[in-house]
Amino acid sequence: MPRLFVPAENFPEISGADAHYLRNVLRLQAGDRLELLDGTGRVHEAEIVSLTKSQARVKIIKSHQAETEPEVKVTLAQALPKGQKMDFVIEKSVELGVNRIIPVLTERTISKNTKLDRWRKLAKEAAEQSGRAIIPEVTELTNFSAVLKLKSPSNLALLLWELEKARTLKSVLSDNLILRYSDILILIGPEGGFSRTEVEQAQALGWQTVSLGKRILRTETAGLAVLANIMYERE
Repeated sequence: MPRLFVPAENFPEISGADAHYLRNVLRLQAGDRLELLDGTGRVHEAEIVSLTKSQARVKIIKSHQAETEPEVKVTLAQALPKGQKMDFVIEKSVELGVNRIIPVLTERTISKNTKLDRWRKLAKEAAEQSGRAIIPEVTELTNFSAVLKLKSPSNLALLLWELEKARTLKSVLSDNLILRYSDILILIGPEGGFSRTEVEQAQALGWQTVSLGKRILRTETAGLAVLANIMYERE
């Protein structure tokens, strides 16, 4: 059944780009059914009553609370990579269950070209495709120092660093740290990695530096690897 995110206040009328999508992309007609997701975790099975070029009118058949969202809320703070790599990070992290994505500006970040509207559109489409009940937030480009301040006593904050020798993601998982927190932050560096100063600043504020093991992953792969492992443990 087709899925579409529509704010609850727009029921029972859907207009604009969403109506165009239903009519011209999905080729739906009056009488067809679809799932409407209001972004709060509620799923509404609806039937199309009428559909024109600019507006769809729907009738809600039944509603229920979705069970597709993970119990843990993971924020992926990703240093802005070069080229189109951020598109890939957005799409795949949404599919894996991320709650929020923060593009980050670090000392060694080369690209500063943000495409916020595009990224939010990709997040919406990936959420619809993968059956998510919410659209993960994609924030504005944020300075490294501001991201560090998101650490609090109630969350687990992990900075992925290839030079960390004592603590690996495997050891964090083995210590059951992942199971103790409902709010987890993951901070991923740019292609050139974090500077020593940045790492020390993070450690001073309570961030745990973590290695992914013997191999160094690309910036667009590292966060997804961590996210996949967390979801394996918590779903």
